[in-house]
Amino acid sequence: MKLPNHLPILFGLGGAVAALACVDISSPSRADRYEWRYIAVTGPGTADTLSFHWPRSRLPVRIWVEDTLGLPSHVQGGIDRWKAAFLYGEFDAVTVPDSSTADVVVRAESPANAGFRVVRLASTAPECEGGTDILPPLGSREIQYPVRVFLNPRSDPSSPGVDECLALTATHELGHAIGILAHSPVATDIMFGDPVVSALSARDRATAEAAYHLQPNLSIGPR
Repeated sequence: MKLPNHLPILFGLGGAVAALACVDISSPSRADRYEWRYIAVTGPGTADTLSFHWPRSRLPVRIWVEDTLGLPSHVQGGIDRWKAAFLYGEFDAVTVPDSSTADVVVRAESPANAGFRVVRLASTAPECEGGTDILPPLGSREIQYPVRVFLNPRSDPSSPGVDECLALTATHELGHAIGILAHSPVATDIMFGDPVVSALSARDRATAEAAYHLQPNLSIGPR
């Protein structure tokens, strides 16, 4: 997988486990999580830590999926997995039939065709690739609307392993789209930079909950 523009797939960000203070006093306490925020370099020796989650006022997030390669079912599976990760309904999403009304648009397209720098998915899962365009332009605090997700087979879609790869890639990329802006350093997490598992780990779930109980400093543009 890779994230957009200046956020490559295997960047090794966030090895440390963060003990973060939560804004909501009732938020769950789960210590085993990874760094989900994106560290943007703003100048020599300076950086900015960026975080985002969908506000309740924008739920359910509306997702349009191109009807090809089984992507609608793969994306629905990813939606169901991420919704189940939350204890208090902090995140919700539905698929919609019209891309012009969507908050997130999922296309069967190579990230290269969208102007992204391609990073190979790696030897453990070479069958497909993915990318998520969510980070705002450098210096901006507003994510461009809609968020764009790209899923693409790297070989014949009927080849063994492609369907499974697209399924786990869809879940991984939706993780970025909901606000996990970094990669886990642990291979058993779906948000590992080069995922090989199809289900969310306890660490993925804990990280998603932590992201949704921290005040974000990025916002999403108007519909």
